[in-house]
Amino acid sequence: MSILDRKLRRDLRARRSQFIAVIVTIVLGIALFGGSYDAYLNLTASYDQMFVTLNTADMTISGGDTEAIVAAAREVDGVEDVSTRSVAEVPVRIDGHHKMLGRLVGLPGDAQPSIDQVTLLSGTYLSGTDSVLLEQHMATHFKLKPGSVIEVLGPQGWVNARVAGVAASAEYLWPAPSRQQIFPSFDDFGILFVDQDVFAGIPSAMVRREVLVTYVSGADTATVDQALKDVALAHGAADATPLADLPSNAALSEDLSGFQEMSLMFPLLFLAAAGMATYVLLTRLVLSQRGQIGLLVANGFHKRTIFGHYLRFGLLAGAIGAAIGAPLGGLLGREITKLYTAAISIPIMVATVRASTVAIGVIFALVVGALSALAPAMRAAKIAPAQAMRGLIPAGKGGATWIERLVPPLRRLPARWKVVLRGIGRNRNRTISTVVGVVLAVTLILTFWGMIDSTQVMLDRQFNQVNRQDAQLYLTTPVTPDVLARVKAVDGVAHAEPVADVSATIRTASEQYHTELLAFDPTTKLHGFVVGGKDVDLPSDGVFLGSSLKSQLDLHVGDEVTVEVPDLGINVTETVAGFVREPLGTYAYIAEPRLAELAGTSDVANTLYLTFDPGVDREAMRDQLSELPSVAAFIDSQALKSMVDQFMGLFYAFVGIMLALGGVMAFALIYNTISANVAERASEVAMMRAGGVARRTISRLLTAENVLLTLIGVIPGLIFGYAFAYYGVAMYSSDMFKWDLYIRPTTYVFTVLVILMAALLSQRPVLRAVQRIDVATVVRERSL
Repeated sequence: MSILDRKLRRDLRARRSQFIAVIVTIVLGIALFGGSYDAYLNLTASYDQMFVTLNTADMTISGGDTEAIVAAAREVDGVEDVSTRSVAEVPVRIDGHHKMLGRLVGLPGDAQPSIDQVTLLSGTYLSGTDSVLLEQHMATHFKLKPGSVIEVLGPQGWVNARVAGVAASAEYLWPAPSRQQIFPSFDDFGILFVDQDVFAGIPSAMVRREVLVTYVSGADTATVDQALKDVALAHGAADATPLADLPSNAALSEDLSGFQEMSLMFPLLFLAAAGMATYVLLTRLVLSQRGQIGLLVANGFHKRTIFGHYLRFGLLAGAIGAAIGAPLGGLLGREITKLYTAAISIPIMVATVRASTVAIGVIFALVVGALSALAPAMRAAKIAPAQAMRGLIPAGKGGATWIERLVPPLRRLPARWKVVLRGIGRNRNRTISTVVGVVLAVTLILTFWGMIDSTQVMLDRQFNQVNRQDAQLYLTTPVTPDVLARVKAVDGVAHAEPVADVSATIRTASEQYHTELLAFDPTTKLHGFVVGGKDVDLPSDGVFLGSSLKSQLDLHVGDEVTVEVPDLGINVTETVAGFVREPLGTYAYIAEPRLAELAGTSDVANTLYLTFDPGVDREAMRDQLSELPSVAAFIDSQALKSMVDQFMGLFYAFVGIMLALGGVMAFALIYNTISANVAERASEVAMMRAGGVARRTISRLLTAENVLLTLIGVIPGLIFGYAFAYYGVAMYSSDMFKWDLYIRPTTYVFTVLVILMAALLSQRPVLRAVQRIDVATVVRERSL
């Protein structure tokens, strides 16, 4: 073993705690990168395999002149196959009493369709118009199996339907009813695949015809998408939805985008922190070994050898971090994939550890180790032997710091407190590195904590400020005064309002957006409208639109749009009265009297919004209200919120893990910078003790200096943390979700307290070491 190899080993042993802290930080960064990036790739591959296996439509066109659309679509370059099907939403009854909305999706009765096939998880394929295939989420929620019987409401009343099998569909990997209702309550909505002939017995007004299109392999998707949208627009279709924009796929893609962004942004934070810790550790090491370096050079060691020796320190930290972090990241990615696919019941899972991700992680770790060691190694190589062996001579003259000059009363502080102030300004590199370390730590913690705060505020706003109803009733007939009176007569119903909820298309000259048009009484108490940050009433004229349409359709207040409501025969031009900012979905709103005027009938309301008396049994309310003859389905707002909470559980778990890792990294980083800061002062401490200063006083002075440095770093850390949290929240914003960053004041306070606690805890081992300093030895070495 060479001299430098032996020296490296001894240096590592002497600073093993700081070296371990550096490695821990690198491991966290590499594992986080590997885990999130592999999860992103695995989930993408899982979805893609589902789409290919089940030949999922690349474009779905709803409504319009179906036959004309089919003929025109076949002529579009890049189109491979075209087919049609029917879809309808009808009331369904489970166990003879539980009413809900069921979406019937038509399939050929004798074989799988050519497009949008399903995969059977149990049971058999359809065998007659009295059989159905249940989508797996509905079957699991109600514990229905092949052979079970459910009821479907048809023109002749409730009819039995036999469950032939349980199926999964790539179109409904997540059974979202629409882009406005990404979070369905499984109690209230489900998917059923039925024989196409079933629709012959359903009123045509309830049936939606759809055209399904697949593309040839290698087709220019964007070009074909636009060509088919033009076809749809020309033939009066209500909507043309590419595969990427299907509600289920779009919702899951939001998560994929989050994984993709997080796989880069947050690991970079960890690796930056690791690089900073390595830089601090090596810089202090080089400074403390100036004499040794000078001696080595004086005895013939080449400067390149000295440079390589200290560079090895960083490379070794990177190599060990990569050796642990890279495989750990691969395993983490596989486990995240398993957890996620199990949570949303994806039948096809691709979960592999990718060699390319492992290789990139190793390269990241080595680059971080090399870059962080580069400057200290170059500094070591430039040390002149004669100068180094004379010892470190401070370049400054000392005196009042800029803080004392800025605040003159500070000059009258006791001498020991001036030591604290002047200690900060005396070594700028030490101060800057400590402050930067604190900034990174605060940024990490506030970023993740801010995202959790924003999610909770978003859900509170959606379910308490925007949607104020306790339940919604879908009816089989328009809301008449008699129906309203019967509902209000039910014990426990505090308030009931008729509301129209209809499918609509908002058009401009060149764009269109398919959504739901909700018509409320202008003085409604059951829905809040927030426009420009203020609660306002629904205007008697014009429409409110979701704020996403402002950019998506390039609209402004006062612009005119075409509102098309096929179910009511409405195709009119209305003025945009404002844009409402709501966390979930992008709806259109109009006053109920105005909708009735446009429709030419007062019977436009088809649903009832309700509030209950405090403390009522919600399940009992469901049973009582579902028993009313005109009630087709009951939507419990609390069940919907529970579903959102359940879905968000994955997000909380992921961000919570990130927050915990951020806390570990913050502790490791602060420990490294502050312990190095304290250890570097060993000779000063020994001189102070030799001069009669008590150990407790020395501890207080060092603690005060470290706390002051921590507080200096906290302020920019909070600013950077806010910016990163804003970016993190923005990653999830679309027409389905609109998040605003909101960080509770207490979060700022707790973040600062956590960082201060980490700073105080991290210096304790070093302070204990300082207390054990052999004063005589240090003073004697100092005098040489």
